[in-house]
Amino acid sequence: MSLEPSLPEQYAQLCQLSPTAPGPLKRKRGFDFERVLKRLLDADGLEPRASYKAKGEQVDGSFYLDGTFILLEAKWHADPIPASTLYQFKGKVDGKLVGTLGVFVSMSGYSEDAVDALTAGKSLNLILFNKEDIDAAIAGNLGFKTILKAKLRKAAEEGLVYYPTAIELVESAGTGGVAIERLHFDRMTDRVLGRPGPSSADLIIVCEGDPDREVLAHLAQRILENSQSSKKIEVISALGKIGVPKIVNSLLMNQPEIRVLAVVDSDDDVEGTKSMLEKIITSPNWAPIIIHPSIEQWLGLTKEQVRRYPRFEVYSKALLALDMTELRATDPTFQLFYDEISAISS
Repeated sequence: MSLEPSLPEQYAQLCQLSPTAPGPLKRKRGFDFERVLKRLLDADGLEPRASYKAKGEQVDGSFYLDGTFILLEAKWHADPIPASTLYQFKGKVDGKLVGTLGVFVSMSGYSEDAVDALTAGKSLNLILFNKEDIDAAIAGNLGFKTILKAKLRKAAEEGLVYYPTAIELVESAGTGGVAIERLHFDRMTDRVLGRPGPSSADLIIVCEGDPDREVLAHLAQRILENSQSSKKIEVISALGKIGVPKIVNSLLMNQPEIRVLAVVDSDDDVEGTKSMLEKIITSPNWAPIIIHPSIEQWLGLTKEQVRRYPRFEVYSKALLALDMTELRATDPTFQLFYDEISAISS
């Protein structure tokens, strides 16, 4: 009789499935992933219950943590999970015993509007996991409970249901060139993997989404290449506009001496956006960069162009064609951003 593969081995096999695999194989992976999660929860003594139906609704599972019952929903789709899917799950949680929480696991991440919509709701009772969280729990051997407790603390203390998972590190050595490197957070210590202690960045940029993070990192790289500044810049995605000021606050509470930029779209309301940031951010060492109406304005793109083609592909072409000298002359907000990046570190 063949032995069951270890949990890391079983999870690794699921991760190897090609994005172009046929539908039946992807559906099978979804069922297998539920079994992987049950094994993971079992290992932490969380008393998991498998998928069940209650009053006509399907629930992927539930588990028990420190006196609280938590409903579980897990998806492994090709696209980020939209707000509508989170609302459906939240409705299931809201209809249960007062104090019941929900954990949503999306291996394809979440749309920016999804996290904002959830955070803006009247009650905060969902915690969001993504692939990097499951990687850390299984491949990183941290376990599910450890990561969940860290997330629960962030949600309770700072109202964050989704904490950043990755940053772009833009580093200049003056005449030695400028490089961009992808780093990942260790949520257990609030530090970035690969760095021994608190951030040594001269400037941290917090933006709305992952595409924005990559655009701003490449803009910072070009600005540093053309300036005399020798500095280190971190670019972090809050995955949602509402999350930006909360992440800024979190960073400045830990290291109040670091300069932080909050880069957000105006969404046709510059003053309302500025007011939203200022109501939440309590530390003084930050500055708003409010792009009107959106970051596509800097790239000379229309919303139709972004909708029609893959976003990263469109952004990459626009960045190559961007004339920063002209943009500085015509867009005061970009000039502010340019000045913050190029300022000589003290």
